Parts: sequence; structure tokens; C-alpha cells
Amino acid sequence: MTLTAQSVLSELDARLPQASPSWRGAALRQIADLFLAGADLYTDGQVALFDEVMGRLIPNTDRMLLAELSSQLAGVDKAPGKAVGTLARHPDISVCGPILEQAKALPDADLVGIADEDRKDVNLLVKIAARPQLSTAVTDVLLKRGNKAIQRTIIDNPNAQMSEGGFARVIMSLNGDKDLAAAIAARDDVPPELRVWLTKTLEQ
Repeated sequence: MTLTAQSVLSELDARLPQASPSWRGAALRQIADLFLAGADLYTDGQVALFDEVMGRLIPNTDRMLLAELSSQLAGVDKAPGKAVGTLARHPDISVCGPILEQAKALPDADLVGIADEDRKDVNLLVKIAARPQLSTAVTDVLLKRGNKAIQRTIIDNPNAQMSEGGFARVIMSLNGDKDLAAAIAARDDVPPELRVWLTKTLEQ
């Protein structure tokens, strides 16, 4: 980090303990607007500085402003990673929802950790399951913790990668559900050794 960046953060750190919520919110909005105006042009170092500043301003900021920020950052490929991660873990679904559902900047490791938390609200799992693309690491957790609706969302998404264990988990819990079995069979990535179980269900 450059001396200029360190100076900016040091000045911010000195100001924050006495800052009012309204000042914090106004500052976050200005920083977010500045970032969004040139997100595609900033270097990695510049994005990292925005990340550090946002990370200091997000705590204790008004929920409605954070929800607005979340919606804005969710669609930015180079969104500040730490800020996105903080928003993704916010307890209010209006704040974390857009990030969980859309943000490309949110690493799979964060998605897995959030989805695998004890007593995780199923509505948050629905948000994650609705992402345009999902890795096997994420779908494995969703299939383990989610309900039938989440299973179906994943199965119907051709860009949701599923492991052999994920397929096995769903197939072994079909309980005669021919509609779900047909949806699984329509995928071209079902392991051949598991198709026999789908055939048995469909022929019953």
C-alpha cells in the first residue's frame, strides 16, 4: 500500500471514533459513487484502497443505505472483495440478498461458509441457489442443507455444477418423485452409474 493510501486510511481511522452515523453514511455514499463511476478503470491497488475505506465505513451504517450499496456492488465484476464479503454476511436479507444472488466478486469459499452456517435462514440459501453459475463446492452444501425447492432450482440450472455425491444425495431422496427424476435425467452430466436409479423411479 502506498504512503498516500496509508495517509488516507490513517486520517479516516482518526476521524471515525467521533463520526456521527449521518457523517458515516454520507461518506460511504460518496466513496461508493466515486468507485462506481470508474470501477472498470481502477487498478487492483486502487480497488484495494476503496475496499479498506468502505470496510471502515460499513459498520453501524443505516440498513437502507447498505441495501442500496449491496444492490450497486452486486453487478460489478471488480467490486471490493472485503466490502462485498461483509455485506454478504449482514443479518438483513435486503442487504445480503443481492450479493449472495449476484456478486461475482464473492468467492466460492465465502458462499460455502455462509451456506454451511448453522441455523442459516433457508431464504438465504434460496438466494445463493439462484446464482447464474454455481460450483460443485457450493451446490454440495446447498443440496445438503436446502429443501426440495432448492434442489430443483439447482437441477434446473444448466450452469450449476453438481458433484457425483450431489447427484447421489438428490437421487437417493427421490421417494418416487417422477417429476424431479425426469428433471435430473434431462441433465447431460449425470454419472452413468446413477442413471439406473433414475430409470427405476421413472418406470415405477
